[in-house]
Amino acid sequence: MANVKFEYLFLDIEWNQAPKTTDIEEREPVQIGIVAADANLNIKRTFSKSIRLSNRECFNQNTFTVSHYPLDAIMKSKSEETVLKNMNISFQNYKYIVVWTNETYELLKRRTDKYGISMPRHRVIILQQLLMQIAGDGKKVIGFEKSLKQAGIKYQKNYLHYSKHDVNYLYLLFCKCYGEYRKLTEQETCYLNPRTHKVHNGNCRYADSALIKSSKDVIFQGNKVCKVCDCENDWNRFHWKTNIKIKRKYNIKDIRDLPLTIENMNRICDMFNLEYSVTNDAVFIKTPFGRWIVYLKGDEVKELHHENYRSRRGEPLNAHKKCIDGYHKQKLVSNNFYDVIYYINCHDSAMTRRWKEKSRIEKLFEMIDNQRIQLNKEKVGLS
Repeated sequence: MANVKFEYLFLDIEWNQAPKTTDIEEREPVQIGIVAADANLNIKRTFSKSIRLSNRECFNQNTFTVSHYPLDAIMKSKSEETVLKNMNISFQNYKYIVVWTNETYELLKRRTDKYGISMPRHRVIILQQLLMQIAGDGKKVIGFEKSLKQAGIKYQKNYLHYSKHDVNYLYLLFCKCYGEYRKLTEQETCYLNPRTHKVHNGNCRYADSALIKSSKDVIFQGNKVCKVCDCENDWNRFHWKTNIKIKRKYNIKDIRDLPLTIENMNRICDMFNLEYSVTNDAVFIKTPFGRWIVYLKGDEVKELHHENYRSRRGEPLNAHKKCIDGYHKQKLVSNNFYDVIYYINCHDSAMTRRWKEKSRIEKLFEMIDNQRIQLNKEKVGLS
């Protein structure tokens, strides 16, 4: 097969998480979808395969609930190694990989490394983070389906969570947002550091004459906005309503007493503007500060798990890192699903406020340290 050069590789993976595990090491892809495009975003090649699990005992029923993909169909597929090697043969040369979340890319890297499959040099574009920058405040997470709605991308709800369809929606979403953003910012410029792939505004203290003056749409080419000059007004041109309130048809008491159907759990999570994925026996929740897993049994919450994190001094909220992989068991405040979701929302909102307050104090200390250093330098110069 000819070694065709592609500009963009749009990628989506559906994976199976082995039961009673949460770490990425216990995830295996069951579907992979790819759309390859040239520099003008014309589709040149597509790739869609299902992948066999290494052990059928590792199948999680949640995989079927979310992706509607039964175990028998998975086990009739080709092995992971075969599919990934065929993918590598089909796509040997590309400049960018576009994914919705970083988790998808990290899973691809881990699995290709496992089989000694090398990828060409490329840059990664995480579309969700990019849209948070140009359509939100850079902090609130925007869900995939909400992004499709806000961008006016037509989709079929029952096709979501199929890699073959999700990767096409990802491609359409990228094309639509890229084209609109170019038009909205065609008269605006920024400064690009080609070494770090960071972009700065003209008033940023890191923007100097050594940087390259560029159009703002370079953020669609794997370049990230400098956190020092990161500002909603400077980069947000879409102003999406990402926190649309769901009208409450019930009072709190009525909502607490609702049976735990998927529809009712969706309603409760939407009330608190959370990013979530609902299955029959678990709800996966992501907030700006962390991730949670709510395990269910019947109409009650059985367990609550919270991801392990630690914060590093001087880093912004969305830069906190894992202390150790996995989750710890959180004490249940109630077995009622509404109460637990309310607790999660309050817990992480409080953590966010404390982090912001801590960041302000650390900035003041940093300013004082810099002034002291400057005074010492001036004293040395005078002597």
